[in-house]
Amino acid sequence: MTILSLQAKQDFLEKDASTRDPIKAIAEFVWNALDADATEVRVTLDKNGLGGITAIKIEDNGHGISPERADHDFGNLGASHKRTESRTQSLERAVHGKEGRGRLKFFSLARRAKWTSVAAVDGRRVALSLTIQANNLEKCDRSDTSETDAPTGTAVELAPLKDTLDVLDGTDAFRQFSTIFAPYILQYPGVRIIYNTFEVDPRITIHRTHDIPQSPIVCPSRTINDLRLKVIEWNAPTEGRQIFFGGDNGIVLGSQAAYVTAPNFTYSAYAYSAFFRELADANLLDLEGINDPDFLHVLEHIRGSLKDYFRKRQADVAKGLIQELKDEGAYPYEGEPGDEIEARERQVFDIATYAVSSHSREFARADSSLKLMTLTFLKEAVKHNPDAISRILRAVVNLPKTQQNEFSELLERTELGNIISSSSLIADRVAVLQVLRTMVFEPKYRQTVKERGQLDALVRDNTWLFGEQFHFTMPEVGLTKVMERVAEDLGTKGKRHKVTKPDGKRGRADQFLGRVVPGPIQSKREYLIIELKRPSLKIGRKELDQVEDYMNAIRQQPDFSHTDTTWHFFLITSEYDDSVEARISQSGRARGIAQEGDGYTLWVKTWAEVLRESDARHQFIQDKLKIEVSDADIEARINELTKAVIKA
Repeated sequence: MTILSLQAKQDFLEKDASTRDPIKAIAEFVWNALDADATEVRVTLDKNGLGGITAIKIEDNGHGISPERADHDFGNLGASHKRTESRTQSLERAVHGKEGRGRLKFFSLARRAKWTSVAAVDGRRVALSLTIQANNLEKCDRSDTSETDAPTGTAVELAPLKDTLDVLDGTDAFRQFSTIFAPYILQYPGVRIIYNTFEVDPRITIHRTHDIPQSPIVCPSRTINDLRLKVIEWNAPTEGRQIFFGGDNGIVLGSQAAYVTAPNFTYSAYAYSAFFRELADANLLDLEGINDPDFLHVLEHIRGSLKDYFRKRQADVAKGLIQELKDEGAYPYEGEPGDEIEARERQVFDIATYAVSSHSREFARADSSLKLMTLTFLKEAVKHNPDAISRILRAVVNLPKTQQNEFSELLERTELGNIISSSSLIADRVAVLQVLRTMVFEPKYRQTVKERGQLDALVRDNTWLFGEQFHFTMPEVGLTKVMERVAEDLGTKGKRHKVTKPDGKRGRADQFLGRVVPGPIQSKREYLIIELKRPSLKIGRKELDQVEDYMNAIRQQPDFSHTDTTWHFFLITSEYDDSVEARISQSGRARGIAQEGDGYTLWVKTWAEVLRESDARHQFIQDKLKIEVSDADIEARINELTKAVIKA
């Protein structure tokens, strides 16, 4: 038997080493220095007489590279000594690198990388050098060792450069570099990092830091319990707004664009979790198109936390102005917010007012009465049509285009319009539930309410009683039409024929509903056939057999066995006899199931159960949104609906 050793070749190494961001490439060498317990790291840009950059040097005072480490780490890819270490050798700081791949990042910058290092070995200081050519990444030339009196440390020279790389010389490059290493300096204040003569100093570059409290995040295949999220607001603009990911506080393993609107704020966010270390070890964290479901879930959570944070920050910034307006009697609200909706409304109003004051000289110079009139108009717009605020600001105060865009996005994040819509939706549904409760329980109506024209009309217009997001509903529909609609929904072809019950007669369902099952696979469908019985009827075997006949007729159809469909058949009643009770209380299955099989379930439910389940769903929504619906509003809707569906 022959044992073959797998070797990484030039094409693979080039792909692994390539990067479009020169700052990130240089950062890899700085991280290597910090992992070697350096307390000072200096990045120098060598220039020619014309000011062009000719070489990049990274020098540190760490413990250096010993001959043993050189042979092991530079002779292998992915077997770095740091893979089994979580803390540095002497100072026990968090380790950044694990794979030993960072040293090859020079490939995108220079034609050659040369390491000159001094390390302490058995009480002696030993010097050596290592050289890798960009066109031969598979090989590393190591010099013979020699004793020296020089202090320990490593100097890396990247030269000659492949491009001019003038982008590295300037304040923008330093600011980008600072966003990567400022959190590390905050975590380990004894470290100095200098880039092109400028020292990374959080005391100068940082305006404000804030740790956003986090709770466990339930992802599709795991729960993240250790997420820490820090926001740093900078004193000066930086290149793009980024979310940096790390395993330990201060360590940056990768980043993604934040895509979080924050007008007038320059910031970076730092998220730390062992999960990000896991992704970095798989070389996934810097991929823009990463589609790991757990990562996407966490990323959405982080962005949501940042949106909430900056919405509050924007409101905080506006507080000073708001207090001035209150003092001069120009603020159109009185007292504290009455509920959560008004609190959100005021938050949007305050931010909009700040935008008006910042960009309209006329408003700033106006007297108090004119300000009050303007802001009263703005208040009414926020209250009744929040989605139009951006257009109003553009028309009234000539808000700059960039501010319009940022304010529009910020307004969307407050979801005030959605909350107002949700409040109306909840009020409508509470009214429906109350009317339905009256129809099936009040003696005045219970004996006279009918399925046709009353119960079916209520359910037809309120299919949410059986779930959300149905993309089609068909009231009073024959079984043949049911299967024709299913074929259309599934995109199946073939000759259609009449669908009849086992006795040869046609069946007609009160309601047929269909929806795409929520989830990543959009081809899955769920279908409901609902048979409604009037409140005065106590059902028995006859009524249950009727729905079973519908179910058996449907089960005989070719499209019923489609692998991506689930069917539910509902018989809704107020009471049932002992024969039905025996069928729906079988051991080993949920109460209410009269029959189930592969892809189908037949349910018997009481109107009381339908009401109870709907009540629970909407109470949850109300609690989540903290929406209060007034009794008067509900009463008005009940009266309107009662006239439409109940005949006294």
